[in-house]
Amino acid sequence: MSYDLAVFDPRSELRDRAVFESWYDERTEWEDGLDYNDPTNATPALQAWLLEIMQRFVPMNGPLAPEYPGEKVRELTADYTIARDLIYVAFSWSDIETAYATCIELAKKHGIGFLDASGDEGAAWFPSSGGDFEIVHTAPQEESDA
Repeated sequence: MSYDLAVFDPRSELRDRAVFESWYDERTEWEDGLDYNDPTNATPALQAWLLEIMQRFVPMNGPLAPEYPGEKVRELTADYTIARDLIYVAFSWSDIETAYATCIELAKKHGIGFLDASGDEGAAWFPSSGGDFEIVHTAPQEESDA
């Protein structure tokens, strides 16, 4: 089991939660006919984020994954799925604190959106006009039978 985060092209229409959820559900069907290991699929800002995050979390598979002769050395790793306007990343639960902080820091730096896909709130962060980063929406919470 993994903890999943995503970064995305923060188009203005995605600030609407219903539009965002529809777009995200469609994108994560992974039916675009792409090689989802290919970094050139993504927008330039997403590619810049990817190149920087992979310096901390090496790819687990695909053409950019390192080959280890003999015994593997424990490194921070991630499983990347790269689409045109979305990069979905699965991290080990043991690495999530570092992964979350690094992903959001680099998303802010590169001016892209950030989604806590495994988080209870499903918070979607967008760059703000003042150069900061803000949660624009969260997933609707189901009412409990308390």
